[in-house]
Amino acid sequence: MRRVILFLILVPVIMFGWLWLNIDVNPDRVTTIFGSPALYDSNGKLFHVRLSQASEWQIPIPLEQMGKWLPLVAVNAEDGRFFRHVGIDALALLRAAAQDLFRGKVVSGASTITTQVIRLAISEQEGRKRTPATKIREFIMAMKLELELTKQKILECYLNRAPFGGNIRGVQTASLIYFGKTASQISPGEACLLIGMLKGPTLYRPDTKPEAAMKRRNEIIRLMERKKIFTHDEAQRAILEELPRRKFELPSRAWHFSELVLSQTQDNSRRFDTTLNLETQTNLESILRESLSDFPSDITLSAGIVDNKTAALIAWVGNARFSYRSDPASWVDCGRSPRSPGSTLKPFAYLAAIDEGEMTPSTLLADTSTAFSGRAPRNFDLQYRGAVTARSALSESLNAPAVRVLRTTGQDRILALMRSAGFSHLSQSAKYYGDSLILGGCDVTVLEELEAFTMIASLGIHRQLKTLAETVQTSERLASEAGCWLISDILIHRGELSLFARGTLGRQWRLALKTGTSYGLRDAWAAAWTPDYTVVVWAGNPDGTSWAGLVGARASAPVAVKILRVVSPKSGWYERPEGLSRHEVCALSGKPPTALCPVKKYEWFIDGKTKTLPCDMHTIKAGNSIVSLPAEFNVKRTENVRKISTNLKIISPVPGASYFMAPFDKERKIPMKTEGAEGHVFWYIDGKYLGTSLPDNTFFHDMPDGSHVVSAADDTGRSVSVNIKVLTPGKNTQVEQIERLF
Repeated sequence: MRRVILFLILVPVIMFGWLWLNIDVNPDRVTTIFGSPALYDSNGKLFHVRLSQASEWQIPIPLEQMGKWLPLVAVNAEDGRFFRHVGIDALALLRAAAQDLFRGKVVSGASTITTQVIRLAISEQEGRKRTPATKIREFIMAMKLELELTKQKILECYLNRAPFGGNIRGVQTASLIYFGKTASQISPGEACLLIGMLKGPTLYRPDTKPEAAMKRRNEIIRLMERKKIFTHDEAQRAILEELPRRKFELPSRAWHFSELVLSQTQDNSRRFDTTLNLETQTNLESILRESLSDFPSDITLSAGIVDNKTAALIAWVGNARFSYRSDPASWVDCGRSPRSPGSTLKPFAYLAAIDEGEMTPSTLLADTSTAFSGRAPRNFDLQYRGAVTARSALSESLNAPAVRVLRTTGQDRILALMRSAGFSHLSQSAKYYGDSLILGGCDVTVLEELEAFTMIASLGIHRQLKTLAETVQTSERLASEAGCWLISDILIHRGELSLFARGTLGRQWRLALKTGTSYGLRDAWAAAWTPDYTVVVWAGNPDGTSWAGLVGARASAPVAVKILRVVSPKSGWYERPEGLSRHEVCALSGKPPTALCPVKKYEWFIDGKTKTLPCDMHTIKAGNSIVSLPAEFNVKRTENVRKISTNLKIISPVPGASYFMAPFDKERKIPMKTEGAEGHVFWYIDGKYLGTSLPDNTFFHDMPDGSHVVSAADDTGRSVSVNIKVLTPGKNTQVEQIERLF
């Protein structure tokens, strides 16, 4: 008998020992949950959730964020001795065995919260069937898990993995979907409803089985009352609560911002604490949505807002026409698509020149065609202004002075500054871009412009834009405080804004603004900033089609002003940085005056950088004081010059010039305009009639690759022709042909 007893004791002990040694548990498999990507804004508010890798809705949260009732009800309803057993409940095992033996069938189980965690985290993932061997394995793993994790952590894992019907897992997800609020906000009755579903997620769903769900909930409420978890009054109030009548949708705000965040990481199964400010995002979406009423249905807007203090992207709309139910084209994030920047890159050329000491805002520049061999880039209005200051040239976005600044300062130097500031799409050599670098003959994105203009708004400090709070940034000084201050000071102008936009600004509030319009009226840009925030707005057709209204000052600038007025209504202006002082200069040349300079004024100089060569435009000849202008200023008047010819002349396209087109543009329109025309202007290409325009209007027409003869005739019978070439990079990439653009 003793041997039998000893055998009966030793065999289970040996078997248990063998199982203990051969069955292992990895705590990381239990605690690591590949849940739904869940994005939270800078204030901790959930704004976007997507399906997990397993096509489930699952948002894991810490136990302390589950509130009071859910953990309490779960333990008392599911595993009353949870905090006292070692992973398996011996009393529950004996009770279940006795009941099953007495009834001859399985009546009740003996699962604990710990064994349920093992089942959900490991057995189900491995596809194990529910056999006695599987249960024994789970019991061993549960006991081992109790040695690795605290009870609180095990309970947290259970409530985050628990199924709640369909593809819903975890108490946070269930609370949001069934009640429209977080787990910490639900009531005692709602907690009992959710925990009641754990017995049969499909059998007790309130949306499909309301009667069964209510009965199960009420059973748990009475159990909580008997266990003194609820007072009688709490239980009565819980009984009277109505079941949820509908399911709530999980938040899916800021789609394109969420796409941007998720595209930057390999691990999309976790919580993301982002830089987005949901209130600012809402304001941005509202402004853009209202602004769309001014555009045709195929034109959209993209915009972003950056906090200059942190270089954090706090709001982002990639496509203002985005809708889950609209045309699939609205899903395209236009703000991440490379587009021609028009004139928006000009401030970086002037910044480089000012930092090199080559100029001050008063430096005189030539807005003429002289020294460009007849291929000078014309301004947007197809007119020259003659001699202008650098301040006027940048403020009015004049092309010929910008090209001169580019050449004088050095294309390589300016291109290097642009790349360092964030323009990563500028990947070709300076020789490849030539003069077109400063006139929009390249590709950038809204995100890149935001990063680069934030550098200027931050007075020369560059940081990569951040979208995640956890991102550790590095900063680098790319330009002087004084230089960025001067650029910002130059671009405080209102003349090109609409009357409404100027009224929006008010009298005291200030911002810096630079607009841009791409060649062929395909893209309208506006970059605006205060000391606090930077905004970039783009308007255009996603497929690159042109529209006459796509002019930066008219299409994008008013929108940018509205945005900054809302997000930065109390912004002041920059304090004058150290190293910047006012010096007397010649009112004409902008250089330190001599005794011959009749009129003087004061201008800002960067101490130790700005070159101080005296004025050389006022000289003595034959005993008389004269004004000696360089050759490039060889025009009759130096202010507001407009060339008027009595002869019929084609001023656009430029005679003998080469134009290159973006490879993927559907439309390849070139602007055509004459001077000296009488009546109507009749346009021809290679002898084929195109259409008619008025003398003061610009005529646009598609132009294929190759050499062409563009002709114009007016009502008097006069005619004129010019020869041009049209190139598309990729089809013909010889640098010499690209350089003939200007």
